[in-house]
Amino acid sequence: MSTKYKLGIAFSGGGARAAAHCGALQALHEYGIRPDVVSGTSAGALVATLYSAGFTPKQMIELFQGLNFFKDIVTPSVPKGGLFDSRPLVEIIRKNLPYTRLEDLPIPTFLVASDLEHGVPVVFSKGEIAPRVVASCSIPVIFRPMNINGVHYVDGGAFQTLPVSTIRDKCETVIALSLNHLEEDKYKDNLMSVAYRSFLMMMVSNIAIDTELADLFIELDTYGCTSYDISRIEELFFRGYESAVKVLDENGYKRELPKEEIVFPKKKRLVEEVENYEFVIRNTIKNGVAVFKTIKKPAKDKLDK
Repeated sequence: MSTKYKLGIAFSGGGARAAAHCGALQALHEYGIRPDVVSGTSAGALVATLYSAGFTPKQMIELFQGLNFFKDIVTPSVPKGGLFDSRPLVEIIRKNLPYTRLEDLPIPTFLVASDLEHGVPVVFSKGEIAPRVVASCSIPVIFRPMNINGVHYVDGGAFQTLPVSTIRDKCETVIALSLNHLEEDKYKDNLMSVAYRSFLMMMVSNIAIDTELADLFIELDTYGCTSYDISRIEELFFRGYESAVKVLDENGYKRELPKEEIVFPKKKRLVEEVENYEFVIRNTIKNGVAVFKTIKKPAKDKLDK
């Protein structure tokens, strides 16, 4: 295949830690590095899409500032397919993006999701944006699978956390931005922690090949941050920026623009009990069990017929 694009950027998954991607994009901008094509998995799919739609890195952070992950981005649901319903995120994307379909985005965008029925990775480059982004972000067990045209999709990280190979043969050069490293973590005896920790181990284990395929690999500093705490996204922005600047300098890239002094507006965050995700998990499961108990059981004589 003949090369079509000069530069591509691949964004890994990582939940709220994807705010570091935004900082890295700010650094790339100041070094005169602008992609001709982007790919993303999970939260990286969201960043790739926002960037392609024309959002600045600062605007991406401001879009999610002050929100509560378990209230504004997802909502608890009856535990059927997943603990949380991600429809609020679908609506955030629909409301804020000036484009409806992937093929209309100014920068070609490729999003990785996992087809649950057929057990294969799928790359979206066409179709309605919002459900496809959320399909790529739907961590198994934690979030309900996204139904698109009768097919159920879960997080693309199940197969490909860092989607370099998705655009490798389309580009002369690919820069990979990664959020994933496995930190030691104390065991937490709840469903979400066990499910996410297991999924994170799988995500980290499948990035090796894509890392080798990249021309420039940048691991962003997200240590000590969780995937669902968006109260630290401003901090992650600056940590991602500094990580990218360090690697760019080490690899001989030259700055084209002076460092921009970025200040985020302060937005009041309500401290609520829902901030405690362990409480949210327990309450979600409790409510789900209560719903199931209200379902009237068929009479025994009907079951015997």
